[in-house]
Amino acid sequence: MKTAVLLWLLLLPPVAAAGTEVVIEASALTPPVLTVASDDVVVFVNRSGRIVHVDFFGRTGEHHVFQVPGSIRAIFHRAGRHPYVVHLGRDRREEMRGAVDVEEPREPRGELPVCRGITVEGNCLEP
Repeated sequence: MKTAVLLWLLLLPPVAAAGTEVVIEASALTPPVLTVASDDVVVFVNRSGRIVHVDFFGRTGEHHVFQVPGSIRAIFHRAGRHPYVVHLGRDRREEMRGAVDVEEPREPRGELPVCRGITVEGNCLEP
């Protein structure tokens, strides 16, 4: 069991740098639109005091939902705007909308990542 936990910790992406964090509060997202470079780690931190769900939108009519008890990490591999919705509470009636604007990488990378969409908590969400 300890080996599995250690392996899982080693596979986690590095901790997000300053400016790559979205804070989910009871009535606001800070910032509402975050700009990052391709393949940066973005951390969504839940400080609302409530259960929240983050829906990442992909192709038309497709979305992926992640419950956020404390925080989740996402890596955006594709340049462009990546909209999302945060639903507050169990009934999901209240919502806030935000986006992550992803710029092309600052330096050319030798090998492209396998996932070309978004990686959230180790799950690849293809475009």
